[in-house]
Amino acid sequence: MKSKRRARREIFVLTPEEKRAVGFVLIALLLGIGAKHYRELHAIPLRQIAIVETAKTVGLPAQKRAEAKRRKQAR
Repeated sequence: MKSKRRARREIFVLTPEEKRAVGFVLIALLLGIGAKHYRELHAIPLRQIAIVETAKTVGLPAQKRAEAKRRKQAR
């Protein structure tokens, strides 16, 4: 019975290179999940992106374009 237990334990023995490779994959996965979570929390609002894109096409700085839009809506 001891030989069966010993054989089962030796199935999952990894070499140092395999341990490093598994560790690298796990760290890369955790960093990817962390980056995704960070981007979701610190996303730029769509309204702000739209103002900047509109300002680029018109040739005005984004701040002036936003002010002009507010004045236009106030009328």
